[in-house]
Amino acid sequence: MTDETEKLKHEITALRRAHRKAPTPGQGAAGYNVAVTILTDLLGSIFIGCAIGLFLQYVFKTSVLLTAGLTLLGGVSGLYTTARYAMRLEKRDKL
Repeated sequence: MTDETEKLKHEITALRRAHRKAPTPGQGAAGYNVAVTILTDLLGSIFIGCAIGLFLQYVFKTSVLLTAGLTLLGGVSGLYTTARYAMRLEKRDKL
């Protein structure tokens, strides 16, 4: 290659790097969206587990153990969903 084409190759590479690092419109709100999604997943799963537990406790006239168990199961489910979401975000950021 000539010196001129080598220089152009380096300029193109530098422009591509700069383009990847350039913020996109709305990127500032991305952190807020991630936080809201994670919070909604965690609290929603816990709330749904608790609500189902209370409903089943009322229907079958059982002790509070069913509600506690389903609330814990909802919490575990929320943590699992949050971990999957975080892994998906990490994979997307690597691209």
